[in-house]
Amino acid sequence: MSDPRTIKTKTPVRQIVIACLIGAVVLFFVIFAVWQSGTQIIDAKKTGTIVKKEFIPGPEEQIVLQSKGQVTARHKEGEYILTVDVPGRDGTVKTYYVYLNKKQYDAVNVGDSYDVGPALVHE
Repeated sequence: MSDPRTIKTKTPVRQIVIACLIGAVVLFFVIFAVWQSGTQIIDAKKTGTIVKKEFIPGPEEQIVLQSKGQVTARHKEGEYILTVDVPGRDGTVKTYYVYLNKKQYDAVNVGDSYDVGPALVHE
């Protein structure tokens, strides 16, 4: 014969409250981490104004080792440099020198807005 009674376990109220508090704390830390990572991304963006374009002639032949092991040669006329002033949050202006290739250099003008973040820069 089987027992027709069902067994219900009693979950103490204290255990339910503790589980809810732990869940709320974990949720708070996740939300806080996402919020903090967003502010760091905003701070990392460095957009400024091009104040000077400079070409330093220095023609040379360069030997380049490709990723597949091929060796090639290329001609370089010189260095193409942009001077970009980036205003900071505190009102100070920081100057960056951005080294570009000829095509990128010709595409921008003095006074244009420029993001120095993804470029090779020198402070």
